Amino acid sequence: MGVSDGERRRRIGREIRRRRSRSGLTQYDVGRSLSRAQTTISAFEKGERTPNRNDLDALDRLFNTDGALLALWDSLGQADGYAPWFRDIAVIEGEASEIRTYQPLAIPGLFQAPEYVRAVTEMGSPWLPAEKITEAVDARVQRQEILSAESGPVVRAVVEEHVLRRPIGGRVVLKAQLDQLLTVAAQIRVTLQVIPMTSEQHHGIDGAFSLYTVPGKGHLAYTETRVTSDPRSDQDTIDSYMGVFGDLCADALPPAASRAFIEQIRSEFEC
Repeated sequence: MGVSDGERRRRIGREIRRRRSRSGLTQYDVGRSLSRAQTTISAFEKGERTPNRNDLDALDRLFNTDGALLALWDSLGQADGYAPWFRDIAVIEGEASEIRTYQPLAIPGLFQAPEYVRAVTEMGSPWLPAEKITEAVDARVQRQEILSAESGPVVRAVVEEHVLRRPIGGRVVLKAQLDQLLTVAAQIRVTLQVIPMTSEQHHGIDGAFSLYTVPGKGHLAYTETRVTSDPRSDQDTIDSYMGVFGDLCADALPPAASRAFIEQIRSEFEC
């Protein structure tokens, strides 16, 4: 099984520092070559930020290491529980300064309780052996480390009321999930809004999507199906999804009212 996201960052960071030192370059030199700030290179080496594949490829070329950093990164991520097409998005998620996500059919992955992750995974992929289910659960839980990381992103999420009421995995699982949502929503960098079923607006009719803001790289819009993903960075796509997300926030209850609404739904499961 692959190492945790945090350990993966720390190991690749140590190797970047070792390769840089052997090359006789300073962090400033490397940052200038990659069009990155010196503080970003420092964060890479400390394991505080996640370099993406383009960064690692550029570092390999700069250090003349014949793809060694990319190979190490891939080897550390083997059996990490991610679908192959999601691995690069997981990296982007780790280096983002802001994440906006709309999920009309399930709790957002970053907010899912372990019991909920397991129930969703077992239901969606009943043919998977038990160890693969566990890998998927662990991978999603490890992704959530960014919520408490010192340099973690601001996360803005919009969900639909019916998602909060559907007892995937049973009532006990949903109660645990609602408890986790309330805990997450109380964090200073998290904004969670709920669109009630009584709303006459449905700006999210085209389905789920996420928007990532990555320092020095701009924005990325991301959608996925059961077997593929579609990351897009062209400005027209970004503008379109930014507009939709703004409309969804306007349709939803304000954050404080959303938390109160979740508490109300949670109390119904005590009956």
